Amino acid sequence: MDLPVFLLATLTLLLIFRVLSSSRLRIPDGLRLALGMLAIYAVLITALWYDFRPGVLLGVAVAAAIGTVGMYGDGLTRLTDALGRMRLPLYLLSVAAMSALILLVVPITTFLTSPGELNLHLGYLVSVNARDAMLMVYVAAMLYMLAFTARMRTLLTVLALTALVLTIIYTYAAPLGYPAMAGLTLEQVPQSTATIRWRAVFDGALILLITPALCWALLRFKARQFLIGIVLVKLSLAIVVAARISTDRVGEAGGAEGGLVASERPLQFSRTEPNVLIVFLDRFMGSFVESILQDHPDLNQRLSGFTWYPRTIAAGYNSIAGVHPMLGGYDYTPLEMNTRHQPLSKLSAEAFSILPYNFARHGYRVNMVGPRGMGFTLEGDCRSLQIEGVTCSHVPMSGVKSRAEQLGFGLNDLAMANYADLLVLLGSMRSAPYALKAVLYERGPWRPFMDQSAATTFREWAQLQSFAEISSTSAEQSNFNFISNLLPHQPVYMGEDCLPRSEPYEVSKEELQRRGFNHLLTLQHYVAARCSLLAVADYLDFLKSSGVYDNTKIVIVSDHGIAASVADHSSRAIAGGTTASKYVGSRSVLLVKERNASGNLQVSETFTPNAEVPRIVCEEIAGCVNPYLNNKPIVTDGRDDPFYVSIVPWQFTAQKPQAFVIQTQFVVRGKDPYDASGWSELE
Repeated sequence: MDLPVFLLATLTLLLIFRVLSSSRLRIPDGLRLALGMLAIYAVLITALWYDFRPGVLLGVAVAAAIGTVGMYGDGLTRLTDALGRMRLPLYLLSVAAMSALILLVVPITTFLTSPGELNLHLGYLVSVNARDAMLMVYVAAMLYMLAFTARMRTLLTVLALTALVLTIIYTYAAPLGYPAMAGLTLEQVPQSTATIRWRAVFDGALILLITPALCWALLRFKARQFLIGIVLVKLSLAIVVAARISTDRVGEAGGAEGGLVASERPLQFSRTEPNVLIVFLDRFMGSFVESILQDHPDLNQRLSGFTWYPRTIAAGYNSIAGVHPMLGGYDYTPLEMNTRHQPLSKLSAEAFSILPYNFARHGYRVNMVGPRGMGFTLEGDCRSLQIEGVTCSHVPMSGVKSRAEQLGFGLNDLAMANYADLLVLLGSMRSAPYALKAVLYERGPWRPFMDQSAATTFREWAQLQSFAEISSTSAEQSNFNFISNLLPHQPVYMGEDCLPRSEPYEVSKEELQRRGFNHLLTLQHYVAARCSLLAVADYLDFLKSSGVYDNTKIVIVSDHGIAASVADHSSRAIAGGTTASKYVGSRSVLLVKERNASGNLQVSETFTPNAEVPRIVCEEIAGCVNPYLNNKPIVTDGRDDPFYVSIVPWQFTAQKPQAFVIQTQFVVRGKDPYDASGWSELE
């Protein structure tokens, strides 16, 4: 904290404390203290806006302690007497509990949804962040020792206790609210000034309510009861973390390390035998296809033999809800999985195993490349797929590295320590008061993680571009191929020229309005979707030139639409009154090419949820069965009307062990997801 800022903060608080302690101000002592806490909070927000560094927190605490020198009369004497010898233990335990909550509990239980999600060893995170939490306690202890009056030490104790209570409230009781998130990425959706102001008012009101309540409780029950309460809070937090750790393979990275890159050419095709190819484009909103075809009419010829099904829908707004029915059929929607009362990780592996099992037993060689989400891990844990005749691997990085060298794009992955820092930032975003969230969002040290987001966009773009390079067209037997790509999910750093950028792609508000987009995030998603479909078309050209296009059934599909405050201005959405974000989250994409199909791209208005994909591809082998449900046939069986869209948290660990946590349940009737009258919400 800069010296001028520190001196200004100290002088400001000294003057405020002097005014609040004056006998001329006839207000209750609890309200005096509450207004003082509100002043400290305002000074903290201002100081962090000017200079966002961890040292500012310590500097404001020191300024507040020194500011007590300006108090008239008895000041904090009654609270000092009430705290007694319990003041130091209460202070240290409050700091320790708050540190553990922000640095350990929230990162582990809320954001680190599986060890495979970040390739981050959970044991490493615990050890590093536990060290940092203890460092915060040591610094707090030194500050307490340097406080040379009882009044200073009492203020520090009340400040720590109030901060702990507020942290617990904002973590578990108050909604997250700001900003919208997808995965571990903060969406670039601006918050209105009015929203920020109302949330700041909420902060102030809560401080004015909590502080007098704590003051009264300390005077009424003394410090010992608070000490016992904080010990119980710490014990409960420790139990939560221990339970979370026990559910993971601590010390294992999972994810990409869980599977092998079996070959530099994991995608295999036969020129003489039938093949199947599923291209999974995560978060591709299906209605974008209309505008893409308008911008690139040549795709009507390049997507020869394909049929586009615009009236498709996913079972949720995110991958955890949408990917399982996309690969396992209607038996793996969140509602159906909840009826099984079995571990969701097991059911997830089942859903990913349906197609490999059936095609392998019909003589196909099965190649699952990048099965994201399998076994409730983001990258896909290939250890969950143990079926004879099935190869599970991840996309080779050779194509990514060569393109990085060509374009001079740095691909230095974030160190595990930086990932730990990211989780702390996200934990702070959840636990901080709203005004502090806004400052953290605008001024926080996000730059290293934004650079990593740019690298992620580059990686997904390069992997998509390398599909031809990782394909072999000389196999003798039939092959079933599945490959996934996240480029539509990582849109911020993709340029209009379909080349990745090191800085976010942005345009002016005037340009957004001219092009008909409600805000920048919608345009960014459209650009990424357009570039993804063009890259897939390039790959299809390769399959044509290699002589395997005609004898290959191809499905291009996504698991959900865009779960953010975006609008859909496609003709079908406008006609049906479903332009709002409520409908956009489940608006997946589906294009299908039968073997030996030809001619320009066709459009079918038939209602075809992405849960129909297993049935569609299984037509190649006269149908599939579910070996985990007594060989139940993979069929529609009337489950497309009504169709259920379940809104669940995006985190794996936010679910119950044997059930999805369904926050909102939509029912779509009439087999038309674009018709608003067919949508209803179950109470």
